[in-house]
Amino acid sequence: MILYSSKFLKTNYLELQYLMHFYWSDYAAYMDQEGIYHELLNFLSKRIYKRARQVFVDWQKVEHLVSQQTFDWFLQYILPKIASHQSYRLGFLVSDTHNFDLPERIPVNNTRFEARLFSDPETLMNWLMDGAERKEPGTDEHDHDHGHCHVSDD
Repeated sequence: MILYSSKFLKTNYLELQYLMHFYWSDYAAYMDQEGIYHELLNFLSKRIYKRARQVFVDWQKVEHLVSQQTFDWFLQYILPKIASHQSYRLGFLVSDTHNFDLPERIPVNNTRFEARLFSDPETLMNWLMDGAERKEPGTDEHDHDHGHCHVSDD
C-alpha cells in the first residue's frame, strides 16, 4: 500500500510484514537538504495511522544531501511518529556506511529499535525480516489500538 507519493518521495507500507519503506526518486537528487525535510514532513501531514515494526529508509539517491544532522533529525522527528510500540528494526541504505554514525539501539516510544546502515538492499531486507513477526492474511490484528488504519488528507 502506498502511504505517500510525490515527485520526490514514495513511502510504502507492507501490512503483512509491518514494514514501512521510504525511497527517493531520481528527481530528489536535485533538491537541497531542506527539500528532504519538507518531503518527510509532508508525508507526516497525511495523518499516517500505520505503525511499522521494520523501517527501510533508502537514502542512496539523495545521499549527497544527507548529513549526520539529517539522520539525527529523522530519528527525532519522523521515527517516533511511525514506529510501533512493539519495536524491532530500522535499516538505512547508503552507498558508504562509513560516512555516518548510527547508534545500534534507538529509544522510541518507550522501547528500542535496533538500527544499522547497509550498502546492499538485499542484505538490509534480510536483516529487517530475520525473526520478524508477520501478520496473517485476512486478520484484523493491529500493533496499535486505534481500531482501524487509513491514510487521510483532511
